[in-house]
Amino acid sequence: MPLFPYKPRKNQIAIMENIKNALEQHTNIIFESGTGSGKTICTVASTLEFSLKNNKKIIYTTRTNAQQRQVIQELRSIRKFHSKNDEILGVGIQGRGNMCLLARNNPDFECGTSDELSRLCSYEKKKARSTDKKGEGCIYYKNFIDKNEKVEKILAWFKKTIPTVEEFILRCEEEQICPYELNKFLVQDAKIVVVPYIYIFNISIRNLLFDWLAVPEKDIILVVDEAHNLPEYIRELFSAQLSKFMLNNCLFEIEKFGDPSIAGGKFQVSQFCQTLLDIIIDLSDTYIHCIMEDGIKKNNLENKDAFLPSKEFEIEIMHRLNITSKTIDEIVGDLIAYGEKIQEYRQKSNKLPRSFLHKIGVFLEFWMNLDPKLYSKLIVDEEMGRNPRIEAYCLDPSIGTDIMKIFHATVHMSGTLEPIEEYRDSLGFSKDTTMVNYPSPFSSENRRVFYVKDTTTKYSELSKNEIMYQKMEEYIHSICKTFPRNTMVFFPSFNTLSQFRKRVDTSEFLSNLFVEEQKMSQCALMDLISEFKECGNDFENPATLFSVMGGRISEGMDFPAKQLEIAILVGIPYPKPSARQRSLQHYYDLKFRKGWEYTVEAPAARKLLQSIGRLIRDENDRGVAVILDNRAPRFKKYIKDLCLTKDIIYDIRSFMEFNPAVEED
Repeated sequence: MPLFPYKPRKNQIAIMENIKNALEQHTNIIFESGTGSGKTICTVASTLEFSLKNNKKIIYTTRTNAQQRQVIQELRSIRKFHSKNDEILGVGIQGRGNMCLLARNNPDFECGTSDELSRLCSYEKKKARSTDKKGEGCIYYKNFIDKNEKVEKILAWFKKTIPTVEEFILRCEEEQICPYELNKFLVQDAKIVVVPYIYIFNISIRNLLFDWLAVPEKDIILVVDEAHNLPEYIRELFSAQLSKFMLNNCLFEIEKFGDPSIAGGKFQVSQFCQTLLDIIIDLSDTYIHCIMEDGIKKNNLENKDAFLPSKEFEIEIMHRLNITSKTIDEIVGDLIAYGEKIQEYRQKSNKLPRSFLHKIGVFLEFWMNLDPKLYSKLIVDEEMGRNPRIEAYCLDPSIGTDIMKIFHATVHMSGTLEPIEEYRDSLGFSKDTTMVNYPSPFSSENRRVFYVKDTTTKYSELSKNEIMYQKMEEYIHSICKTFPRNTMVFFPSFNTLSQFRKRVDTSEFLSNLFVEEQKMSQCALMDLISEFKECGNDFENPATLFSVMGGRISEGMDFPAKQLEIAILVGIPYPKPSARQRSLQHYYDLKFRKGWEYTVEAPAARKLLQSIGRLIRDENDRGVAVILDNRAPRFKKYIKDLCLTKDIIYDIRSFMEFNPAVEED
């Protein structure tokens, strides 16, 4: 491959050839290649070469900002290597919340949704352009349209350096120019545009992007990075919910903006919202919190969700308010219209154009018209009554992937896609889709994966057996004490991590401990990781990091050499038993006859492999993983080198002391 800027490693030529063939045949390719195998550079180089020869545009979608940065860095390497580098231009785009300087510098705007910020942006731009409102409107946009010299200077700098999104935003902030507007110019010249998933799978945002690109869909190559995340991402994107929190905010909104009558004057908006709130609380009590024993209701603390009969919510509304389904439709229209007036009022008051009444109207319209074959209706309460909700959970991610059939070709890649058939089937691709699994390019001597037989995080045993936590503590304690190396301890969930810390005093044996928090900001998380890595580079001060499988640290983060040498996996990350999970498994049983394999086993295997994958990032890395769960052998087909240990300390020491380079000599 002429654009590949490095000396190819094992499998890389094959990866690029297979991508090239798929692009030439105008089809889709799905491939798995282990962490650290160079998937990103192979995909960027091969798609870019095809793009330059055939006048196609590449949209490269990522889950995280860190993955975006890697794509831009690889593009820089290619352009440095390639002689005709003026043709090679790439642009990274993030959401308005990150790129809008007005939102970044105003706490009231920071939490705005894409729709709210889009509406705010349009209004601010209109004021900035108006001759009647001099000095008003977004200053960053005003500078963009007035200060042509600054704009041209930034554009020239961009085309010369290909900055990351963060570097671009910083430069624009220094010059007081809107980066979001500048991007519209840049994407037209760019061969590769790097965006979050939402820019393709949210219809309104996708249409906006395509307007900027000014090319037909058939001239676009789509790349999906970390593709194993995509099915669940689309399910969440196409799901909807109505919560106690939202309804309480509606009542606050009514107090502030007025309480008009609806349904022909039968009742006020506040009465309707209060009725919805009462129904949700009652449904939560009926289906989740109350169980019957000898005819007596008792509180059930274990369940967090339950199925709702298809029409129960609507029937309760009609019964309690004595109205028909036609009247509900009329109320929905009234809520949306009233909400739009509130949005407009807040906008003119320089506030975020948000209306909870509008959100509820949109939700009810969606809820009343959804396809019951593709959605599961649930009542959910994860906070002990503080914020129950009803939820329409999307079961079939293929409803969001029709756009892929229009593109010239699509490339889907991940270090953990097995079973690839599940990914193909979930997204609705044809049976003849190209699917390839590349073996790890690194020596098998560089990694060991052990499991023990006397521990498990199986809920039925863990909840009734305190000794299990003691055994986990003993393993973690003995490994960390015996081997002063940077070690990560991955838990199956934040709840399990929290329960472990409540029961175990880690200060007695872990003096240098870092802990990933569930709601930690991206900035705080990166600081945590940086400090942990530094400990690995300091031989006298190794550290332990508690994290979760399937979390942000377990995917896409590099810990080369001494920065991570031991990974302890506390249990198997099976999906949590719930009504939502049961509905998904049932749907996949009906559609593919593979409910367990596709919705339970495959997601757990991917989380295990992603966590273990943090150990080996290049041919020189060596590391050992330990799975503290007797169910590990079920995943032998995914983890080929898995083996039982009867003496974990002895086995780790044997691996650590073995030097394959010396043996080869």
